Amino acid sequence: MSGPADGYTLMAGHIRPASRGFLRLTSADPSVPLEINPNYLSVQSDVNALVQALEMCREIGAAKALDEWNGGELYPGPDAVSKTELERYVRQSVITYHHQVGTCKMGVDAMSVVDPTLRVYGVERLRVVDASIMPSVTSGNTNAPAIMIGEKAADMIKATSRA
Repeated sequence: MSGPADGYTLMAGHIRPASRGFLRLTSADPSVPLEINPNYLSVQSDVNALVQALEMCREIGAAKALDEWNGGELYPGPDAVSKTELERYVRQSVITYHHQVGTCKMGVDAMSVVDPTLRVYGVERLRVVDASIMPSVTSGNTNAPAIMIGEKAADMIKATSRA
């Protein structure tokens, strides 16, 4: 990316997308890589939300208070005005916050990977203790919830080992 020496960047993000990806085992051999499909923007409401956020960024960028630093819009560019053009830009430029969660569902139903004490169903002496047990991503950084999960797991493991 290139641009003026002085300026600013406005960037929109969709914190709680509806799109859901998946992990799939491709073999019983643990050395064979998983199939990982993040399925970004597979739900139209996610695309619509990002287009709306892009339009809001444009409104903010057009504020008189920013004129001194406004060298012009670089991406998607001032010529991209239709919903179709903005949607195309969103689909081509989307990135992730890298806070994926929810790949090891905790619960008691048939779709659950771990039980309420984080033990993996069907595997002895194995627990999953990370953000993958969370049902959906938090609106903030996942670090604090992941630490809380680890602290709670440590308490459960210590309690089990004392029994």
